Amino acid sequence: MAQQLSPQPTAPGEGQSHRTVLVAIGALLLGMLLAALDQTIVSTALPTIVSELGGLDHLSWVVTAYLLAATAATPLW
Repeated sequence: MAQQLSPQPTAPGEGQSHRTVLVAIGALLLGMLLAALDQTIVSTALPTIVSELGGLDHLSWVVTAYLLAATAATPLW
């Protein structure tokens, strides 16, 4: 009769190589960098966008539209 060996359960995070952890952290940091750059670009262009739309009355609409678009597009990248 053959014995079946069951694998030993591993703790969460055990078995991950150092390289895998560094790649995951690097990907998260890259995503944060892209989000920060995107916000910087929008905040720089915001006065021009608002003046083209007709004044500060539309500022909240521009910010809301940006937040909705960023929220919808974030899972894509």
